[in-house]
Amino acid sequence: MDRERRRHLALLALGLVATAGGAALLMRGLRRSGPGEPPGPAAGMRSVTVLHDEPPLPAFRLDSPGGPLTRDDLRGRWTFLFFGYTQCPDVCPTALGLMAELCRRLPAVERPAVLFVSVDPARDTPELLAQYVPAFDPAFRGASGDDAALAALVRHLGVQYHRHPPGRPEHPMVYTVDHSAGMFLLDPAVRLRGVFSPPHDLEAMLADYRQLVSV
Repeated sequence: MDRERRRHLALLALGLVATAGGAALLMRGLRRSGPGEPPGPAAGMRSVTVLHDEPPLPAFRLDSPGGPLTRDDLRGRWTFLFFGYTQCPDVCPTALGLMAELCRRLPAVERPAVLFVSVDPARDTPELLAQYVPAFDPAFRGASGDDAALAALVRHLGVQYHRHPPGRPEHPMVYTVDHSAGMFLLDPAVRLRGVFSPPHDLEAMLADYRQLVSV
């Protein structure tokens, strides 16, 4: 069952994969409305696959501008989690811009936390993340980690990424990264409650988020 869950999540999280030219591959996702139920659309929701994970995310420790960031730092608040990298040409800035607008549409007490996790730690240092992520919204946080630090987290969520070799040996730090583009919604107990797969629609996401957090 755990293997099947990971397969379903991988399809959902893969969604739109960013590539060097900004092209995208749209993958079909599966919608689950409750534990043990067959795949199907979540009642009244248009943009989210509703999940009911009982265990929280696995423990992790990432580097962030404010110091180490762990699972416990996400407790107590609804959180959108997104994976990418700062030099992404289109998917990542579009997603962060969309989340910034979503937060602006909500009263302060209803706004979720937003965490951007880089899968490109060699370039996305805490110093760079401190400049890039808050440019979209000062409340947004960024973090990164090497493959070992990311392993348990990406496995649990079904996230996939692939760093391409540099195109020119004389520029070893110039390369692209393919990555999943799903947005993950975590509840205040750090349990996965929904996956928003692309293409993302602001109005649908806003309505579905409000419905999920009100349950």
